[in-house]
Amino acid sequence: ETQMIKTIGTAYRRDDFTKDEFFDYWFNVHAPISRQAPGIKGYVVSEVVRKIAGEIETDAFVEQWFENEQALAEATESEAGQAAWADVSNYAKTTGTFWVAKQHVIIPPPQLFTR
Repeated sequence: ETQMIKTIGTAYRRDDFTKDEFFDYWFNVHAPISRQAPGIKGYVVSEVVRKIAGEIETDAFVEQWFENEQALAEATESEAGQAAWADVSNYAKTTGTFWVAKQHVIIPPPQLFTR
């Protein structure tokens, strides 16, 4: 059985964007570009409400699911994937940290509702 992978990354708004402007651009301009990447199985943006502990500061986390590493590579190299990466600097800093991860679900989250 193959397990899906996901990318997780931190996202930082540009200094000239308010928090509302940052998320408005992300949801209404960037996400429609990014979601066109082939093979993307899920796309979630988690807005940070407040930090509880630790050193990392971020405005949001982004998660995208793929069948496997090959599907991730194909999405990244695709025209839509390249367009999405090129668009990031239009609203966000390009200093985010990204990981490829495997999920181990202990308690499944409640059903997610789409925007």
